[in-house]
Amino acid sequence: MKAENDTLELSQPTETHPYDFGITRRSFTKLLGGGLMFAVSHLRGSAQESGQRSHGGFLGAGAPNLAARIHLGTDGTITVMCGKVEGGQGARAEITQAAAEELRVPVEKIQLILADTSLVPDDGMTVGSGTTPRTVPAVRQGAAAARNLLIGFACSQWSLEPASLAVRDGRVIHANATSALSYADLARSDDAAKQFQQAIPSGIELTPVKEWKVLGTPVHRPNARAIVTGTHQYPSDITRSEMLYGKVLRPPSYNAKLISIDLTSAKAMKDVIVVQDDQFVGVAASNSSLAAKALQALASAAKWENVPGPKPSSKDLVEYLRQNAEGGVPANPFADLLAGAKSLRRTYYVPYIQHGPLEPRAAVAEWKDGRLTVWTASQSPFGVQKELARAFHLSDQSVRVIIPDFGGAFGGKHTGECAVESARLAKA
Repeated sequence: MKAENDTLELSQPTETHPYDFGITRRSFTKLLGGGLMFAVSHLRGSAQESGQRSHGGFLGAGAPNLAARIHLGTDGTITVMCGKVEGGQGARAEITQAAAEELRVPVEKIQLILADTSLVPDDGMTVGSGTTPRTVPAVRQGAAAARNLLIGFACSQWSLEPASLAVRDGRVIHANATSALSYADLARSDDAAKQFQQAIPSGIELTPVKEWKVLGTPVHRPNARAIVTGTHQYPSDITRSEMLYGKVLRPPSYNAKLISIDLTSAKAMKDVIVVQDDQFVGVAASNSSLAAKALQALASAAKWENVPGPKPSSKDLVEYLRQNAEGGVPANPFADLLAGAKSLRRTYYVPYIQHGPLEPRAAVAEWKDGRLTVWTASQSPFGVQKELARAFHLSDQSVRVIIPDFGGAFGGKHTGECAVESARLAKA
């Protein structure tokens, strides 16, 4: 359905919307009837949730072992997995270069999988220009560990010391040897699977800058041809069999609350599905034009109430934020350093600027055998996975989020409300 401690670097808002499309009291009673059920619920502590922000958060949990980062095929293919997204900032090219550098292979040999929660490790959100300082080193460590395994494999086969061997163009060689061993040979070895289940050593030696052959050099974006020829599928291009197109009814004003709506007219339309769950109202239809007509019918039959609440104007926004900021306005930690014989103080105000992505917000949701798969554009694939799991009372393993390369987000695609709304319509 379409529709480390550097955490403080993040300046964009990351609040998620508390969707909950679970079982209601009425449907629960109807489903179970009489009887007795014991339920135990485990909730993460708020301190753990806000303090660590590891799994699905800013930093992510990383790769638990080498197999989660690097896959070597017996046919010679090399696949690298990474949880970051490509939103026009060049992450795909940079991460490909990082892996190629440490594996000692050309960039063309690397197949890079990004932001598929069923395939890649959780490398955290793609925010604050953090891919280069945090994720690139992690990918390099994984690739260097795989290279060391290849050298160790050659040592066991040839009874040689590691210092006498070198890896070039994906093959380990010896100065006096006429033969070579490749990553495909390592993949075919009996111990490869077991070795790749080991954790990636944190202190592994990486290639010094002065010895770089790939990093620091200009390379073409790996999927540039698909983009310029129009064959690349952005999130809004994804299609599935028997796909419907959805639209969601939005309130006419800030803080407005839906008090009543007549669904009769929209439900009477052919090939239209209408969904209401408290304040959530949406339609799904065989094409976007029909969905728009059904939505208009709903809008005409909806009654709204303006809920009292803060609606500060632009001229009052600064003072409102100062008075209502959670925890108050923080003190300047460098105040003592500013003391001097003479000081000058000025205050500057900058108008609020909303992050604006370069493409429409879109999501395609598919339910199959109790599992949910969503294609969408987001800077937080594992964060969206958790939003979906919470909203529909599913385990994380039952939700798969795939983020195709998308247009520039500029910090405006952290949350997954578009994905959640599409999944709700698709579920109907």
